[in-house]
Amino acid sequence: MRLYPALMAVEPGLAFFKMLGSGSGEGFSLWPDWSTYAHLSVWEDDEAYQKWLKTAAYQEFVGKSDGFMRFELAPYLSKGTWNGKKPFVSAVETEHNSALMAVLTRASIRKRKLISFWRNVPKVSRVISQQNSMLFQKGVGEWPLIEQATFSIWDHDAAMRDFAYSQAEHRKVVQKTRRLNWYKEEQFTRFKVLNWEGHWPDDKFQKLEEFKSIYAQ
Repeated sequence: MRLYPALMAVEPGLAFFKMLGSGSGEGFSLWPDWSTYAHLSVWEDDEAYQKWLKTAAYQEFVGKSDGFMRFELAPYLSKGTWNGKKPFVSAVETEHNSALMAVLTRASIRKRKLISFWRNVPKVSRVISQQNSMLFQKGVGEWPLIEQATFSIWDHDAAMRDFAYSQAEHRKVVQKTRRLNWYKEEQFTRFKVLNWEGHWPDDKFQKLEEFKSIYAQ
């Protein structure tokens, strides 16, 4: 976590990069998961990305891990900013109805709103874990408490939109977000999942692997 950003800073073709910690449990969490970290990178083209996968730095990064999963994503709808930047500006704003999509949401929480925000988080976290169409979710972030993001994978876009806009508990929290002005910056992106590979020491990705076997048929 400390050394890798410096190695990434000199990678040719790298457009955007974040090294992220993660929270325990479902979605956002006050408690960190010291065992799991996330690496987010945006590349100018596939050639630069493929060259990076062969670098000693990346191979060491993977080699030191007990488990890893790498997702290759193509954005098709993106709104908002991340540290004042729009890392997914190439996204084409159109609906994606084919199988398997991912969502990345990120927010910078106003310090004076932290108590109000964290009081409401557990309700949504409990509800989202019950969604059958959600195959995986993990809360990640740059800084504990104030810089938060979630990465989730769904078996189709319509199911994710139904949860986001129709599920009562989630809709209430979204309304509070606007009314109470929790965030000083936010970013939301939907992706088509192009490919994924890796291995994990527990059943965290079981639903995703089950989907892969069914979809392959």
